[in-house]
Amino acid sequence: MHRNTLPDKVLWLEPDRTPFAHSPPIVNTRMQHAHWLLRLLWEADAARDGLPPELDWDLLLHVARPNGVLVRTAERLAAQGVTVPDRFAAAVAQERQRIRSALELMRHVSLACEAHGITFLFPKAFQDYPDFGDDVDLLVLPRSARVDSAIVGALPATPVKRDLGERLAGATTYRVAACPISLDVQHGRLGIVGEYGAFPSTLIQHARRSQIGGMEVAIPRPEDQIVLQGMQRIAGRLRIALCDISFTVSTVRRTALDWDYVIATATEHAALPGLAGYLDYVNQIHHDVWGAPLLPDAVGRSLGLHGWGRMAFRDGSYRLPIVRANSRLAWRQLRHRIGRGDWTGAGRLCLLPLVAAARLIGRLTRTTERPSASRPGAVRTKPLVHVGARE
Repeated sequence: MHRNTLPDKVLWLEPDRTPFAHSPPIVNTRMQHAHWLLRLLWEADAARDGLPPELDWDLLLHVARPNGVLVRTAERLAAQGVTVPDRFAAAVAQERQRIRSALELMRHVSLACEAHGITFLFPKAFQDYPDFGDDVDLLVLPRSARVDSAIVGALPATPVKRDLGERLAGATTYRVAACPISLDVQHGRLGIVGEYGAFPSTLIQHARRSQIGGMEVAIPRPEDQIVLQGMQRIAGRLRIALCDISFTVSTVRRTALDWDYVIATATEHAALPGLAGYLDYVNQIHHDVWGAPLLPDAVGRSLGLHGWGRMAFRDGSYRLPIVRANSRLAWRQLRHRIGRGDWTGAGRLCLLPLVAAARLIGRLTRTTERPSASRPGAVRTKPLVHVGARE
């Protein structure tokens, strides 16, 4: 067998080069594939070491695609001369076409916003590039949805009926004809019930221009992006995708982050509890994969990375201890806002259980009626409650 060509299944060795005597259960195999994917994304030569006992291409696709890391996985393997099976290559080609559609939609939206003087930002669209989320998230500073006519007026776009949570969050979703990507517009607010009213201005103010995907776009400051992850990756979520884990680890490892700014900004915007929980979970996963914590001890102590419970890997993704995570998060957020006299924010948070329950009922109903994945093989990553601006 040529060393750079992998068949459908290959017996791999653990780091001590001792073969597995027996194949592990399917759940463990998925977790081993996930760990290998993370190493592959973090270290260029990871495909040569520490691979799962058996590299199952179907299983690899099942984990990589819904976790938003398929294209990068293919690029890393290609860079090492690994030949992938035709079905895997076909899935990558399909995903690239979907991403091209997303970029084209973003070009139209950008031109429309610029032509009408609308201040905007795609907060998370490029944090996983060349991979892409399930939809295009657009943040605009105006809080009125009336600006949407200028943004989507030239597109064959149809608004999706909003529920209470989306109205509170100032979020509107549009489906665009012949486009596999929807457009989620967040109007001047972030959060499940629009509890983060000032942070959008900070995100846009600190954004920097960059050339990505053939477009000149504004991307958030790395520190602001980490704070945003804390705002959106725990509240109302069932899982944390590998793409978010990879982004956070890469940012912390490769960027000289100003942790004083991160903590101060998260505190100022009442996002420190969510940031602490999110980074605790990422820290856990990093330790499981690499045997060492991601964050320095001093940063961990400042954030309070304890008491959030353990994540579990099930059905191809990392699942949150949802009751513990959300109850702890809700109480700490509410306490923080009351302590600061932010009664408006506290009032919005009090509506969160109602919104979450309604979303959960709707989600379960849709699940029994039809598959909810947005593309073949995908696992929906939308929160139980609308966070407004990644997937």
